[in-house]
Amino acid sequence: MRRLLSSLVVMSLMGCGAGPTPEEEAALGAGEEGLAVPALASPPQATVDQAIAAPLGWFGVNSTGERYCSNCNGQSILLAIAAFKGNTSADARLLQQMRYVIGGNRDPFANGGYMAQHERMMTGMFAIAKRTPRVWEQLTAAEKTKIDLIMKATLVGSAYTTSDTSNAGSATPTGIDGDTNLDRDWNPNYREGMVGAMLVSTLYLGGRTATDTFLNGYKHASFVTQLTSAGLTRLASVFNTNVSTPGAGAPSAATIESAIRDYRYKGLALDQLFDIYVLLANDTFSATVDCGLNAGAGVLLSTGEHSGYLVEGCAQLANKGKVGQLKEFHSNDANGARSSITYAYDGFKPDLTNHAVLMAYGAIPVGTTTTAVVNRISVGAKDLFFKATHGYRNYAKGKDQGTFKLPASGTGNGYEFNRPLWENVIAPAYGL
Repeated sequence: MRRLLSSLVVMSLMGCGAGPTPEEEAALGAGEEGLAVPALASPPQATVDQAIAAPLGWFGVNSTGERYCSNCNGQSILLAIAAFKGNTSADARLLQQMRYVIGGNRDPFANGGYMAQHERMMTGMFAIAKRTPRVWEQLTAAEKTKIDLIMKATLVGSAYTTSDTSNAGSATPTGIDGDTNLDRDWNPNYREGMVGAMLVSTLYLGGRTATDTFLNGYKHASFVTQLTSAGLTRLASVFNTNVSTPGAGAPSAATIESAIRDYRYKGLALDQLFDIYVLLANDTFSATVDCGLNAGAGVLLSTGEHSGYLVEGCAQLANKGKVGQLKEFHSNDANGARSSITYAYDGFKPDLTNHAVLMAYGAIPVGTTTTAVVNRISVGAKDLFFKATHGYRNYAKGKDQGTFKLPASGTGNGYEFNRPLWENVIAPAYGL
C-alpha cells in the first residue's frame, strides 16, 4: 500500500502549480490504516516574521575558490511553507527570495556533491512554492523557466553522483565538474543533500514518469546551452567544465547521459520516493543517544583537555540508549572518530527540508514504517536541541573544533527556523 500510495502521489500532483483534483485528494488522504496522510502545520507568525526579516540567501565563491551558500539557514523553507498554508504575509518576501537566487550570478552549483545540502534550502522552497498558485502565478514565464532549469540541473547533478550506474562495483563518480569531495554513502551532510535532490526535483517535475522522461532523454550540450541562454551563469559554468577546463576530471557528456538513464538509487526507482527517504532518515538518525565519545568523556587532546562530548547536562539528557541520535554525533571521517553538533546539524537541516517537501506533496503515507522513522527523528531532534542549548564540544577531522552553544535567545545558525520547522510544523502532524 505504501508504494502504491507514493506512486499515485508523485504521478498525480501538479502540472503548473495546481494541486490535485478533489478525487485525487480523496485518494491521497488515506494511508495504510485509512487515516489522513500527515499535513504540514502553519508556522507560528513570530517565526514567519523572523524569516521575513532575515537576509536573502544566495550562492557564491570566495577568493580562494571555496563555494558557499550565504544565509541559507532555513528561512526560505519557512516562507514557502507559510505561504503554502495560506499565510499571505510571507508572499512578498518569498517572491523576493525566489527572484534573488535565480539572477545576478547567485544561482546554485548543482555538481551533485557537498553543496547539495545547502541547495535544498532553495530547491525545497521552489518545490513548495509551486504548490501555492497564489504565489507561483506572480512569477513571469522567464522566471519559471529559470526555476525549472535549476530544478533540472540539481536533479541531473545528483542523479549522476547517486545513481546505481555511476556507483556500480567499487566506482565512485566525480561531481559534474570533476569534484572528488563526495560519495553517496558518506555522512548525512552529503547524502541528505545529494539524494534529497532526487526527491525534491522529482516531485517538482510531476513524478516518476515526467522525471524519467527528462533524464532518459537528457542531452548535455543542449542543456548547457539552455542554462547559458537563461543567464544561469554559475550553473552553466559547472555543467560546461568538461569543455571549458579540459583535464579537470569532469565526466564527458556521454558519460553523464548514460549514467542518469533508467535511474535507480540502491535499486529504488523514482516512484518509490518515500522508500528512498526512509533509507536516508534511518541513516541520518542511526546513532544511539549518548553524551559523547568514550561514554561521554570525549577524546583526550594533547592539551590534556577533551573534545567530542556534551559540555553540561549529561545527567538530564533524555532518551539515553535509544536509537535516533544524529549519526554525526558518533561517526567517523577521514581522520578517525567524529562527534560534532555542527556536522550533525548539517544533516538535520536537509532532512527536514526533504520531509517537508514530501509532506507538501502528500507523499508520506500513514503506517508503521512512517511511525518508526518519525519516532527516530523525534528522538534525534530532542537530543540535538538539548545539546545545542547546553553546549557541545566538537571533534572532527582529527581536531578539536571548539564548543558550540546557542545563546539564551536560542537563535543563531538557523535554529530559530529549523527548530520550529520540526516542533511546530512537521511534528504536530504525527501527534508529537
